[in-house]
Parts: sequence; C-alpha cells; structure tokens
Amino acid sequence: MSMQAGVKENQPTTTMMAKRTTVNHVRFRAGVLLWILLVASRGAAQTQSPDVAATELVRQTVARELAATDTGGQYMYRVREETPQGAETRVMVETRDLQIDRLILQNGQPLPPAQRQREEERLRSLLTNRARLVKLQTEQHSDEARVHRVIQVLPDAFLYRHMGTEKDSVGRELVLVTFRPNPDFHPRSTELRVLQGVEGAMLIDPVGERIVRVEARLCQDVDFGWGIIDHISSGSSLLLEQQVVWHDQWAMTTLALHYTNRLLLLITSRVDSVTKIGDFRRMPDDLTSQQALEMLLDQDPMTAVVPGSGKTP
Repeated sequence: MSMQAGVKENQPTTTMMAKRTTVNHVRFRAGVLLWILLVASRGAAQTQSPDVAATELVRQTVARELAATDTGGQYMYRVREETPQGAETRVMVETRDLQIDRLILQNGQPLPPAQRQREEERLRSLLTNRARLVKLQTEQHSDEARVHRVIQVLPDAFLYRHMGTEKDSVGRELVLVTFRPNPDFHPRSTELRVLQGVEGAMLIDPVGERIVRVEARLCQDVDFGWGIIDHISSGSSLLLEQQVVWHDQWAMTTLALHYTNRLLLLITSRVDSVTKIGDFRRMPDDLTSQQALEMLLDQDPMTAVVPGSGKTP
C-alpha cells in the first residue's frame, strides 16, 4: 500500500503509534493496516453475503499497494502531528534502507537553542555509530515485513460490499467499499488472528487501483492477556488518506488516531492525534543514509542540496 510515513527510540506496544508518534513512509503506506493488526479484537461478524466484485477490486488494489512498497521511491517531506499537548513538525528523509527524521518546530515555533543542539547531536551520533544505524534498519525492516503479511490477507480477512461511487476534487470517480470481519477467515498466526472486530469503509481509485481513504472503528473493547497486560476501549477510530505525490506515485497525507489504552491495569492514556504530511520532495534512488543525515543537519533541511546526488527519476 502506498502508505509508507523517523527514527525514534520508543517502539509501539498495542498500536502503531508509540507515546511519541513514529512516522515513516513505509508505515504511512500501511498505517491503517498496522493499526488494525495491533488494536483489533475478535468479534462476531454480522451475516453478509459475499460481494464478488467488491472483493476482487480490493484484491487487485491490495496487490497494487504491495507492489508500490518496492517501487514507490524515496522522499523528503514534512510531518506535522497535532495532539491536545501541542504540535510537532519534523522533516523526514528516506533512503532504501532507512527513514530518518529531525524535529524542527514545536507549536509552530523554532526549537530553543539547547533542544536544537540535542537534535543535531542525535543525528551526528548516527553518522559515527554504525551499530546503531544497523539496529534501526533491522527494526524498520521487521515492521515492514509484519505489515506486508497483514496486507496480504486483507482480501480474505474481511467481507466487502460495494456502496456506490463518489467524485474527488478533480472529478475522478472513486468506489466506496465497506468492510467487516469475515467469519470464515482462518488465520495462521496470532498477529493475523486479531484481524477481527474492526469495521469501516474505504474509497478506492478503480483506475489506479489505489486506496484514497480508509475510515475504521473498533466496535468492542479489546483485551490482551485477559485484560491484565493491555486493554483498548471500543470506539477507537482511525482516518487515513493518501494521494498522488509524484507522477503516479502515492503516499499517505493524513492519519488521525483516537483511542484509550490501559497498560498492566495501572496506566490509562488517551491518544488523540492528527498527522498531516506534505511538501514531498523526490530523493535520488541511490541516496545513502549518510547523505540523508547530512541533509537533515542543514540549517533548512527542506531546501538542502543532496550531497553527491545521484539519479532522480
């Protein structure tokens, strides 16, 4: 899925979002699917006869989205996340092996000198710490593989129904499809067994066979480890949007998450975040991690010259 959308210390527990939102282009290509993977629970699906045409469209779209993860290219872009605590803006740079970010604004204002220095020191440490770079690459590749496994089973994990069409701002006709858990789906692993309990709708561009928007809602409370380890409250929701950002290449541009999470019966947290992604700038296919880090260390990363720039399609 063309929903790839930093390098952060914290890793996700029960949702795709850690306490500090991790945003990279791979996650933005499959954000909704990873969210379903990590917060959905088993639930009784209402009886619904198969809609062969809708299911086939989803199957073709999923195949195109999976292919795009290998052909979508690399970008620099701006990510702004808003929560009740404030707003953070980051610049993200992708290479074939790594996605790296730099915090540049808080609540629309430049960072204080001390905080800016810490960000620069963090990036410089990556330039000299090969082991840390390899660790980050391994973690990101593991996330990508996990998402890939989930995307592959989507046509079979849900029941889909065609609900009509609507036009976008430029007049393209989009297909509206609803989805709910498929009671005949027999998952082969724990991470796939949790693909039940979520329902929603998606808009698909039938010509490009790409997902334009997904809205999903958790319909019941979710307990992991009998509710002792983790609990997600019903009503959790997600909105995801993506669009063309370079020629025929797509990327996620909006991700909104709303959920209540309780860990170990003790810590309850509420997450309400809206992330907007824009100002996409195509990067050379042969951009290295070292070059990406050097760009992020520039005074204005969004206009930085690519060091030793190679070919850009």
